[in-house]
Amino acid sequence: MTHLWRLLIALLYSERLLKHWAVRRFFLRQPAPSNVPTPELVSILQPILSGDPALADCLAQNLEAKTSYRREFIWLLDADDYEAQRICAALRQRHSTTTIHMVTLPAPPAHHNPKLVKLQAGSTLAQGAIICVLDDDTMLPDGALERALPLLAQPDVGLVFGLPYYVSFENLWSSLVAMFVNSSSLMTYVPFAALHEPVTINGMFYAMRRTTLQALDNFTGLEEIVADDFAVAAALRRHGYRLALSPLCHPIRTTVEGPRHYANLIQRWLIFPRESLMRHLTLGERALLYALVALPLVGPWLALAALRWAPVAIIRRLALGYFLLGYAIFAQQNRAYLNNATPVRAHLLLPIVQLLLPAQFIAALLAPRRIIWRGHVMAIARGGRLHMIRRRRSATSDE
Repeated sequence: MTHLWRLLIALLYSERLLKHWAVRRFFLRQPAPSNVPTPELVSILQPILSGDPALADCLAQNLEAKTSYRREFIWLLDADDYEAQRICAALRQRHSTTTIHMVTLPAPPAHHNPKLVKLQAGSTLAQGAIICVLDDDTMLPDGALERALPLLAQPDVGLVFGLPYYVSFENLWSSLVAMFVNSSSLMTYVPFAALHEPVTINGMFYAMRRTTLQALDNFTGLEEIVADDFAVAAALRRHGYRLALSPLCHPIRTTVEGPRHYANLIQRWLIFPRESLMRHLTLGERALLYALVALPLVGPWLALAALRWAPVAIIRRLALGYFLLGYAIFAQQNRAYLNNATPVRAHLLLPIVQLLLPAQFIAALLAPRRIIWRGHVMAIARGGRLHMIRRRRSATSDE
C-alpha cells in the first residue's frame, strides 16, 4: 500500500510541474510584440448586454487601449436593452474621435444563439481586413492586438485567441470565480496546445482575417449551437484552418452577485463542453482532454486523502507539499503572466477552489441540460443545440 501512495504522490507532483514547465516554455518562446505600424483596419465586434455594473468601464478601457492598428468598434445591442443603449451612447459621445457603430437588433428565434446572431449581423457591417470578436466584459490591454494578430500570418492559421484572467474581487463570489479562472486558464489551454493543436478557443477574444470569415459565410449555420466558441472553432477546423493560441493575456471583469449566480455560472461553463466539445472530438482528442483536464481535477482530493490516511509520515508531508507547490506555481504565474491580477488576500481561496471543483464537475455531469446565460434560460440538446425557454425579463442578469 505504501508503494501505491508513493506512486500517487509522484503522479500528482509530475502533473503540476510538467504543466508549469509547459506554461513557462510557451511564454519564453514567444517573440516580442510587433510595434511596426500597420495600415490594416481591425473591426471589433462586441455583442453587448446590460446588467453588470462594470459594463461601461470595460467598454471604455477598450476604446482607450493603445495600439498601432486602426480600429472600428461595432456594438451589437438588443432593441429592448435601453440601459445598454444609454451607456453606449454616452461612451460614443465621450470618444467622438473613435469610430463606433451602434447596431440594435430584434430578439432572435428561440432556437438561435443570441450572441452568434449578433455576430452575424455585425460581420456584414464590418469594413476591416481583420475581424475581432470581443465580449463586453473583456478588456484588451495596451498592445494587445500587436501580441495576437501577427500569428494570423502563420501558414494555415485561421483564428488566433488569447488567455483570459479575471480582475473581479469585489466580493466572495466574484473572487471564487476569479480564482477558478486565474488558477486554471494557463494550466489548461497551454499544456494542451503543447501536445495537440487547439480543438476549441476562448470565445471572450478571438480574431480572424475577413477572408477567413467569408469562407465561413459570416458565421451562417452556427446560430443553433449554444457554445459559440466551439461552434466557430469546429467550423474553422472543418475548413482546414488551424487555431493559434497567442501569448495575449487579457483581463475580464464580471460581477458575481451571490451563491446562485456563482453556481449557475460555474455549471454553465462545465456543461458547455460536456454537450458540445466532448461529443464532437475524436477518441484520441477526448482521451487527451480527460488526461490533461478532467482527471487532474481530483488531485486535491487525493492529496487530502493522503494527508489523512497515508501510512507513513513522509507521504503525508509530501501531500501537504503538493498544496504548497500548487500555491507557489499559481503565485509565480499570477506575477509573471497575469499582471498580479489576484490580490494577496484572495490567495487563501486557492485550496477552496481546488477542493470545490471536482464536486462541481461531477454535478455538471449529472445536471440536466439546462442553463441560465445572462438571464436567458436555455435548454441544450445533445450535441450542443439550444432552445430558448425564457428570455431575460429586464436589464438585470441573474446568470
